[in-house]
Amino acid sequence: MSDPNQTSGTNPEGTVPPAERGPAKPPEKDSSVTFSWGLVQVRTKKLLNLIDRLAKFSVFKKMGWVFIGITIASAAFLVWLMLDEIYVVLTASIALKCAIGAASAAVCHAHGVTSTSAPPLTALLLLPGINPYIPIVYGIVGIVVAIVVHEGMHGVIARSLKMPVKSTGLLFFLIVPIGAFVEIDEDVIQKNKFRDSGRVMAGGPGSNVIVGVVALILLLLIVGALVPARFNGVYIAQIVGPSPALNLANSGQLQAGDLVVGMNNTQIHTTQDLQSYMAGTKPNETVTISIDHQGQIQNHTVTLGTNPNNMSIGFIGIEEVSTQSLNQTRSAYANAVFTDPLIFLIVPGISSSADSVVPFSSALYTLYSSPILGAAWYPVSLTLFWIFFININLAFFNAIPLWPFDGGQALLSFLSHIGRKSIEMRAKLITEICTIVMVGLILSFVLLPRLLALV
Repeated sequence: MSDPNQTSGTNPEGTVPPAERGPAKPPEKDSSVTFSWGLVQVRTKKLLNLIDRLAKFSVFKKMGWVFIGITIASAAFLVWLMLDEIYVVLTASIALKCAIGAASAAVCHAHGVTSTSAPPLTALLLLPGINPYIPIVYGIVGIVVAIVVHEGMHGVIARSLKMPVKSTGLLFFLIVPIGAFVEIDEDVIQKNKFRDSGRVMAGGPGSNVIVGVVALILLLLIVGALVPARFNGVYIAQIVGPSPALNLANSGQLQAGDLVVGMNNTQIHTTQDLQSYMAGTKPNETVTISIDHQGQIQNHTVTLGTNPNNMSIGFIGIEEVSTQSLNQTRSAYANAVFTDPLIFLIVPGISSSADSVVPFSSALYTLYSSPILGAAWYPVSLTLFWIFFININLAFFNAIPLWPFDGGQALLSFLSHIGRKSIEMRAKLITEICTIVMVGLILSFVLLPRLLALV
């Protein structure tokens, strides 16, 4: 007797025979790769699984409120910084305008001031290889860290608030990693109340600020522990003239960074040794100076000039670096959080002022050593600086109320759920107006010096 529950054409276990199932569905891939115009997107579930695991920690929900405060403060600071820069450019003296490229060469020449061109527009892009001032290796490290943190925190907070994440993955330019991405449905975000959508949007800029601050703290700990390097000789920091040293420099026989190691066969080990020897010389006296240039000793016979501070003794024309001045520079930078925090926006390689105030600038780093990290302190410091600098810049720019960036989306969500119908109905219009104002402010900040230079 047949089983009444058994369907005709099935096997004894009640399942469809393999021959009658049709073609089997291929297993769902764990990752996929797409390529377009040099950009490679690698989508993977592993990152989504990591985001889901992190989202289980309730701390991220609470941190979302902190991120909102950080984002608002970041947006306000950047808007103030741009307005202040515009005001400075408009009210600056001719000397300052010439120094920042906001005056024409003819105007600067008429006032006897050297003109300087404004940095190229590519200097405003945080793209290593395109921005001429961002070192490629350190820049890529900074960008990868910034984007992974930014996108990852969007996803973590979204999942902690039960919002769906469409996909995650890594982004490459050809074979060079340039970041990560997290796709969140914008319609879902905007439909949620601001208490949720705002935390998701603020997660990116807020986490970038925190990572940037942590990198800066580590950088300052390294800088604060630096000690002046010891040289067996007198380090030449600068050559002044007219002087015998300047004549040697003009002929390619002397340069900043060389060491004075001897005077007339008298060994010079310290600044005090050189000062003691020079106290016994006279103007127009002929002496032989021994110079250590990259490990090679070179002897040069010169006629001493007259010391402008004491006309009875001879003059070489070099400025040496003292231990006291190096300690002052190091301490000033390490403690600038409380005295001059804008110093951290001075980028080595862009501003000439970095060569006198930033201990890890190309002009100063050889004058310091680290008792903890040894020679590694310099690349570690540069890595931390660029992680700080790129994270902070990415956070500030994304925080301003400019659609479609995080600040613009957060503003739209806030206006759409503010509770007043008159504002909610015009939320999109208000956001568009804010976007236009921000674009105008950015263009003024970027183009104003160049426009003034054409007038």
